[in-house]
Amino acid sequence: MVSDEKGQITVEAILILGFFMLIFIGVTVPMAFNARSAAIDTSVLADAKFATEQIAGAAGTVIVNGSRRTINVYVPGYKSGGINIGTRICTDGSYINTTVAINRSTSGMNQSRVIESYNISAKLFGTGWTLTNPAGGAYISENKGTRYTIVIEYKSINSATANSLALTNGCTGDFTGDL
Repeated sequence: MVSDEKGQITVEAILILGFFMLIFIGVTVPMAFNARSAAIDTSVLADAKFATEQIAGAAGTVIVNGSRRTINVYVPGYKSGGINIGTRICTDGSYINTTVAINRSTSGMNQSRVIESYNISAKLFGTGWTLTNPAGGAYISENKGTRYTIVIEYKSINSATANSLALTNGCTGDFTGDL
């Protein structure tokens, strides 16, 4: 009779432990996926801010006609599964403007897209700056993450990297990151 009671306690302990493990796994797995998504967003936004500041800083050193500076800049982007993050860098003549668009598909019966947009600006030295890429566009657009060679001459920022995309002109228009 004593051995039956010990077996009953063991079964109850295993069931209680299994129940707690089920709750623990059900809570932590979704949290881990959300944390991964937030980490990717934070990483891309930090890289975009650094690229903007790097271009503006280099442009600040080119202050006389005839001077020139070449820099390598990592322009971030990310595309995997239901996440698409695009970065667009352009200028309005006085500021270097970067827009990061995050598109995320939501799961469930009614699949929809969550679109977030972040804007980053840095002041350029003086006014009248232009930005061009080899395709003739007035901005740099990226959705995979690529290192660009940027040639900065007085009042002119030029991407020497051939894979920069030209979709529309300048900083105008909506940018959703779908490149």
